[in-house]
Amino acid sequence: MRTSSLCRYDSFASLRGNIASLFAPLKSPESVRREVHQYVCHAPWRYKGAPRQRGSWMRGTLNLVFEEARRRGSYAVALAAVEVVVAQKQQLTIEPSWVKNALAACHTPEEIRVMEALLSRHRRLVGGGAAAAEAGEAAGQQLTSAAQRDDALLPPSLQDGKDDVGELHDTSLLAAGYSNMALATLRQRRDQVVTAPNASFLRYFVRQGLVQDEAELMQLFKALRGRQPVGFRVHTSQVHGKAVEALLRDRPGITPLSWLPPMCGAFVMSDAPEIPHNVVLSNRQLLRALANERLISFQSTSSMLPVLLLDPRPGEAVLDLCASPGSKTALILDYMTGIASSSGAPLESGCIVANDAIVARRHALAQRLRGVSPKIAVTQIQGQHFPVQPVAAGGARYDKVLVDAPCSGEGRMQRDVMSWRMWHPLKAMEFFATQVALLRRAVESCAAGGCVVYSTCTLNPLENEAVVSTVLADGGVELIRPPPSMTANSGWHFSRGLPRWLVPSRAGGFLHTFAEAEAKGERASVELFPPDGNAGVQAALETCCLRVLPHRNGGAEGFFLAALRKLQHGSARFAPSSPKRIVREETTAVSGGHLAADSILHTCGVVRLSAGNMLLQRHLGGFFNDSATQLEGFLTKCGLCAAWKESQGLLLISESCWGHMRAIPSVTASSSSSSAAALLDVGIVAIEAATGGLTESGAFHLRPYATSRVLPLPLSEVQWLLSHQVLKLSEMQEDPKLLARRIVGGVARVDEEAATAQRQTPLQWVARAFAAIGSREGNFIVGCLPPPAPVDLHTGSHADGLASLSIPVLLRRSSAGVELQLSLSQDARQRCLAVIGRALAHSRRSGATTAALEQEHMQMGARYNTSRTMDSAGLEGRPLTAQRQHRHLYSSVPPVSSSSSPPSPTTATAGAAATHQSSSSSSLGCCNDAESQRQRVGGAYFEI
Repeated sequence: MRTSSLCRYDSFASLRGNIASLFAPLKSPESVRREVHQYVCHAPWRYKGAPRQRGSWMRGTLNLVFEEARRRGSYAVALAAVEVVVAQKQQLTIEPSWVKNALAACHTPEEIRVMEALLSRHRRLVGGGAAAAEAGEAAGQQLTSAAQRDDALLPPSLQDGKDDVGELHDTSLLAAGYSNMALATLRQRRDQVVTAPNASFLRYFVRQGLVQDEAELMQLFKALRGRQPVGFRVHTSQVHGKAVEALLRDRPGITPLSWLPPMCGAFVMSDAPEIPHNVVLSNRQLLRALANERLISFQSTSSMLPVLLLDPRPGEAVLDLCASPGSKTALILDYMTGIASSSGAPLESGCIVANDAIVARRHALAQRLRGVSPKIAVTQIQGQHFPVQPVAAGGARYDKVLVDAPCSGEGRMQRDVMSWRMWHPLKAMEFFATQVALLRRAVESCAAGGCVVYSTCTLNPLENEAVVSTVLADGGVELIRPPPSMTANSGWHFSRGLPRWLVPSRAGGFLHTFAEAEAKGERASVELFPPDGNAGVQAALETCCLRVLPHRNGGAEGFFLAALRKLQHGSARFAPSSPKRIVREETTAVSGGHLAADSILHTCGVVRLSAGNMLLQRHLGGFFNDSATQLEGFLTKCGLCAAWKESQGLLLISESCWGHMRAIPSVTASSSSSSAAALLDVGIVAIEAATGGLTESGAFHLRPYATSRVLPLPLSEVQWLLSHQVLKLSEMQEDPKLLARRIVGGVARVDEEAATAQRQTPLQWVARAFAAIGSREGNFIVGCLPPPAPVDLHTGSHADGLASLSIPVLLRRSSAGVELQLSLSQDARQRCLAVIGRALAHSRRSGATTAALEQEHMQMGARYNTSRTMDSAGLEGRPLTAQRQHRHLYSSVPPVSSSSSPPSPTTATAGAAATHQSSSSSSLGCCNDAESQRQRVGGAYFEI
């Protein structure tokens, strides 16, 4: 027998390869129509006598053609395919998927109208009957109306202003060649096919009583699918918080949230149709830039409610048991700092512990909260096993505890389109045990009289009321009624809690009582069922629990809130009517009534320093006139302690935070296993161990209390220092007009008039700076002087936003004199430059009239003095390129001959801005360039 080679034939790959010829460019519509007809109708010879098989072949081929037309964006091929279907109406009917793909291949509204006209003439051919025909027509009408709006043509990454997962997906689609109209159609198709609620979802919400009827349920579903308000927060307690808040306070299209205190810096961006399109686009661009610089963080408005209900106060110890990604922890800090600043309480008193057990999120959480405040500590501990030691044995309790428990996420299902299809009634039961364990441990960690807030982003009563009811049955806690300021005057429309609910069975039905579950042989925990025998608990659940339904609150995310107060031991208000089988988590064991020797601080290598320690005096004593008494008074007044960590440096930690971290052992024992407790971050790093330099966070927290080594400089000098990283103070003692003449004229010798001017008294701020420096060297803090009275558009009142600037510098002495070297990182330097540029631009716009702004805009020509504005690199915070290392200052006078005297310097050359430019111009080699020298003498411009 003769062997033959095995031949493998892939029909789909063959069709895919042959179809490429249909999309060849430079084809006329007639040729495209002819080739598509031949490609579709030319069936294999074996199907000639079988009409049914031939129709199946043609339908499969048309599926491929329409998919490729949608993917390649070929309107001509899609139109030709539709005409082929119409011509073969005896054997083919138009499928709804073909209609969607054909519309997705259209690029312009005119093409959509032609396609709709062709489909409407043959509406009876649409597969599935009249209902499918109406659906196809409705889809076409929605696309036509969407094409008439500008914002509908934008992908979601440019519409919502958030950094969501959908941004990368739509960006990749754009990069792959998809048009905006095709993206809009794909999103609509995805919503209709993927995000439709299943039957179990519809029946479950109606039976649980979350909505009244199916009509309200469809409103809820529409709100869950729709766009949410873009909420974000400014980090007001950080270095640039005040400047950014002043920038956004009166900006069009951005509204502050009135139901939160002003110090929280909460805003919402509006993209309503009445907002001009250019305003919306500029706001989105600004918010994205601020978010990339970590000056703001996007946060849904409903997720800010737990902190408002918690109401943390200055000096309190707060535990965020499930803190990732850190938005609520940052809001707690700003909330406490704002109240402390208004009441005069110490800003750094108290403690905030942010804990999360998810390994994948711990680094992002620590990075977000690193260097923010001395009273913040970030830990990684299983929340169910968070250490709770007896107070008599050295344990610590918290005044407020926030439990934002992991849940099924029904309130934010629009973030994951597949969640609509993956949802099932038993999904909530997967989180119930973890949620109960977390809430119980939160109650144990709370001090008597303290408050515990339980919140989820789900609407399911099995994850909300059932969990709260289980903990209430344990005793020792009571529900707190929300304050009227939150429920009546906040603008929110809260729904009341559910006094009773149903438990889904594995057979697909609902269970009313635990006895019914036992009778039917269902495995269900007794804690899942409502407390029918305790009317007090049911009434408290109905009146004290809050639920945010999206369709009643403008599309906000669904949320659940409940606040509990811990009572004295044995003083529970709601006693359980009957004993329940409750599985409790075992507490951490205490050997011998004392804490373990290795605390989490000892394991991480954090060593406390006394106020008289030589290391502390060497690094921080200089900011308090080298006085140990003043340094100790600073630590005592602010409630801080100093510590040293070898890998980081000198730390500043609040006393309360130190005490709570010392009470956490390095290993938390549980009934099944032992898990190590990790301290990811604690306090702030004031002095870096590697360089010995002052950090930005250390300068910001030391400056309000420092009595020495603080140098206030004019804003122009601060900008120069940030741009060039070096500022030579010795040159400031010379007369600025003399230096300007040297630069403009290129004259090196000093005449008698210049010598007289050089002996004049230097500027006042220079004299004060040298008086503050004295004979000191090392770390200094540079601040911003208040500006003089405004004289034009460019000197507005920006001191309210930039007065908190605290820039760490290193002062060095050399043969050339005294100079300041910047100690900021590259990212921090560019961020500071961007904040200053935005603040100046905002003050210039807000302080000028419309006519003045228009006149300023019209003057952007050859005679416009560009030295009065910042360049794009300084404004946007981008690194300067080699071609932009010099600033060109244009003269306001016409050029003169080289033999004439040099022109007088412009406004920008006079003053301190030109005092430190002679050495820079010589060091950059400007005088060696003949062409540059000729232009300087000519007066056209000079370089710095």
